[in-house]
Amino acid sequence: MTKSRERAAKETLQLEQRASEAGSMALALASEIAQLRDELQLLHNEKTHLTETVADINEVISAKDAEFHDVMSRIEAAYER
Repeated sequence: MTKSRERAAKETLQLEQRASEAGSMALALASEIAQLRDELQLLHNEKTHLTETVADINEVISAKDAEFHDVMSRIEAAYER
């Protein structure tokens, strides 16, 4: 083989190795992206659930606060008599 053919064969082998490595890296990154999407969806679902829970808690607190103010008004009215 001539030197130019040897060099071309060597460069071709190097290119094939780099292409193989790039392909492996692309597959690994695609898998990681899929995992991150799944995790993001789980976190989004959890956030939605927690937001709903906080809204429910705020409703209860509001109702209890209104109850408290009503009772306090009744007590004050009873003392004023």
